[in-house]
Amino acid sequence: MLPIIRRLSLAKQPGDLLLTTAGGNQLHRSAVLRSAKWTRTGQGRRLHDLRHTAACLWLARSVDPGTVRAWLGHESIATTDRYLHYMGTGADTAGLDRLNFTRGYAGGTPSEVQDESRE
Repeated sequence: MLPIIRRLSLAKQPGDLLLTTAGGNQLHRSAVLRSAKWTRTGQGRRLHDLRHTAACLWLARSVDPGTVRAWLGHESIATTDRYLHYMGTGADTAGLDRLNFTRGYAGGTPSEVQDESRE
């Protein structure tokens, strides 16, 4: 999705709508669902699930919660904070990092990582 979003945002200003009608007006939810054939392509997901996933991914990549709040248009940071529970605890993060590290996802295979740690 990111390459598509980057291409769509090239001629846009920061406050502009990303997706608009041909006349530059705001798209309505029903038009998006119809155009995307959402009953088939959504595979049982709601359109709101995309928004939720985006918020969780931004927070996971250390985007400031205040920035995420602004992007989502939340009036209160408390609304944005609801997404934080998906981030887990520090222990969860450390455990996942360790699992990914031992599987070679942290830059090389486990044997390469072990060889580098011996240097």
